[in-house]
Amino acid sequence: MRRELGLVLALLCGPVMAEPAACPQLLAALESATGTRITAPPSGTEDGWCVFDRAVLKADGAPDLVAERLRLRGDLDEGALVSLAVRAGGVRVSPGLGQRDLDPVLREALRLQTAEVALDATVGPEGIALRDGVVRLSGGSELAVAADIAGVGISAGSLMLGRLTWARLDWRNDGKLLRPVLQAWGEGLADGAARGAAAIDASRATLRQIVGNLPEALVPEDGAGQLKRLIDALPQGRGRLVLELSRPGGIGAAELGVAALSRDPLGPEALARLFSGAVLAVDWQPGLAP
Repeated sequence: MRRELGLVLALLCGPVMAEPAACPQLLAALESATGTRITAPPSGTEDGWCVFDRAVLKADGAPDLVAERLRLRGDLDEGALVSLAVRAGGVRVSPGLGQRDLDPVLREALRLQTAEVALDATVGPEGIALRDGVVRLSGGSELAVAADIAGVGISAGSLMLGRLTWARLDWRNDGKLLRPVLQAWGEGLADGAARGAAAIDASRATLRQIVGNLPEALVPEDGAGQLKRLIDALPQGRGRLVLELSRPGGIGAAELGVAALSRDPLGPEALARLFSGAVLAVDWQPGLAP
């Protein structure tokens, strides 16, 4: 109910007198919101969308991303961007120097994947509503996200000042990509002392500890048990996980900063402060449901 109410308010209070934004403005807005530098050829337009045949996204400390097709559409109200829609196809990690710091096993797994990406953002009086966010991998995994962020607009600097009041994550895992991800993470946790299956075990142990440290008030009923069953099924973990987080006051940079500076950032005390007043609904369904 809360999600539907937020969406209605965003639509009712949205850009009534808005006008379409120019393609360079939209590209600059995407750079600002994602903290990337985007190189793209001059665009054309198609049905109100700015169309780029190829775009390269660069960010410090991360591999380059290449989108074979990028489409942007948005509206301005008194010079401010109040809506932004993004559609990207054929997205992949670019080969080359940007990948040199990636774990070789993870790099090989990502090399074989392409993604379809979509996101709609609308600014209203209370903040920004993110809807229809989807990352769909060619291997079969899919992540859908939606969120309400209070007190922000469409820019990276503004997002840093926002407070997450509601979020929904719907993850369909095909069981293929998590093995290299968990292996790379586990090797980092063990400072390279664990490899292969031992590194995956280290990742699972850390995830179990984090779930065990979550405050009971955050995860009602059998939510923690469902998360533990998911962790036990890793690295395959084929199935669908839906998480829905709500916190009336929101979670912002201040709360995250306090947690990060704690003696044990993922310990019970730090997590209790971070998620005070929040509720997390969990639904884990093993097996690839349609």
